Amino acid sequence: MRFAALQPFSMVNWPGRLAAVAFTTGCNLRCRYCHNPALATGRAEAGITEEAVIAHLRRRRGQLDGLVVTGGEPTLQPGLGAFLARVRQEGFRVKLDTNGTRPALVGALLDAGLVDFLALDLKAAPGAGAWLTGCPGQAEAARRCLRLALAAGVDHELRTTLVAPVHDPAALRAMAEVARGARRWAFQPFRPGGHLDQEAPLSVPDRSWVEAAGAAARLVGVEPVLR
Repeated sequence: MRFAALQPFSMVNWPGRLAAVAFTTGCNLRCRYCHNPALATGRAEAGITEEAVIAHLRRRRGQLDGLVVTGGEPTLQPGLGAFLARVRQEGFRVKLDTNGTRPALVGALLDAGLVDFLALDLKAAPGAGAWLTGCPGQAEAARRCLRLALAAGVDHELRTTLVAPVHDPAALRAMAEVARGARRWAFQPFRPGGHLDQEAPLSVPDRSWVEAAGAAARLVGVEPVLR
């Protein structure tokens, strides 16, 4: 595997743990609000080798709890499973960030015991993801990934970037049915500027939408987290 960037340590990418963060390049979605279009489109150069990431972990043994593998979309990388196995063999935990569109692969990684924490995107209400992401079935695929994480007993959270006009209260209630059974549902507001589609009619949701997101999560017994 090759990576576009390596963050030596982070206290926020894996709440409660100190971790390095490795960024893959390339994504199979085109989320209009994406704040890192170079990674999404694959324009970011993959200049960091797998060996460099492993070497960094070895140097930080005893200081880091684990590695976050994020993107882009990591599940597009053909060597992902073998790489995660190396990280685990070095004694580090693994957090995988995914857009949830490849549940079969996610399931295989969970079955192999290669993931300690699964962060799973929930982009939009079922059937409503086409305009926002280019993938109308993203919510359904994410739900399959969630069920796999629940069956494996792996710690996890759902993640949604709140953006107007997409995530109105009705949409959030529909998304909550997808989230049912999850432990946590983390929300972050859309950050305008530098995002993928500068022409899209997107805006930061007002406070009432943030409150509606928390209410939707609690309605199905999921802990809401605002970031």
